[in-house]
Amino acid sequence: MNEFGDERKLKLEGLLDPETAETAARIILDAEPIVLGITFWNCFRPWDVPERRICDNFFFLTVSGEERVTVNGEERILRRGDAVIVPEFIPHSFGLADGCGASQHFIAHALTGDVAGANPFGCFASPFLHPEHTEAVLTRLETIVAVRNTSPDAAQSAMKHLFKELMLEEARAGRFRFSVPRRNDGRIALALAYINANFAGCIAVADIAAHVRLGEVQFRKLFRREVGMSPAACLQRTRLVHAARLLARYDLPLAEVAERSGFSNECYFSTAFRAAFARTPGQYRRYIRGR
Repeated sequence: MNEFGDERKLKLEGLLDPETAETAARIILDAEPIVLGITFWNCFRPWDVPERRICDNFFFLTVSGEERVTVNGEERILRRGDAVIVPEFIPHSFGLADGCGASQHFIAHALTGDVAGANPFGCFASPFLHPEHTEAVLTRLETIVAVRNTSPDAAQSAMKHLFKELMLEEARAGRFRFSVPRRNDGRIALALAYINANFAGCIAVADIAAHVRLGEVQFRKLFRREVGMSPAACLQRTRLVHAARLLARYDLPLAEVAERSGFSNECYFSTAFRAAFARTPGQYRRYIRGR
């Protein structure tokens, strides 16, 4: 008993097992998807998208009709409320199912905030999912698309939170697990922070190694062991991700996008961007915005 009567605090200690609790904490603290675009589509026969691989994470949720989606060779028919999340570089295709003349769906594209960390979009047990509260999710997506007309930043923020809620929902059901553990060497965290703070400038691997007080050869070995890619690849990817964010959100000239992202000239930027995203910067901007 207390001054308000008989009320008892519950800690819900048994709700989550230790592994699920750790996964949920990592989703909340570490998963920071960068939403590039969220759009709503009406599609009519003969609409069909052949197999492709793209350099961002792809979200697709069916609203009406029946849609055929294939991810990495696995085919499903999606109906109202069914969704698919395709991690970057995974082959996928989609179109109208046999016998269906028209459909509606939401599409979103996202990048990973930590380009050198585990991609949370690749941590689902299956790319195919069905949100538990389907109608609530559909209503939120409608609102996000409507808000995007006047405030893209607000829409992107709302979609980021929806992605994290989907991850948490799947984690509680045992269908989401991080495959990459947190890094153990603090010098790599310092190196990544240095890259994120200075990628727009003229920096090289030697500068990053010097910042963490390691010889360049030793630093390269340690970085690859902890991160799974070379420091040069991480720096390049950080620049490209930043460029993709600028293209999705602003109508900046390509030369300015290149400069703000740390590329020495527009030509080299366009070549690197196309190699990574399979589209020129201009094509990518139009695609992400649904034009």
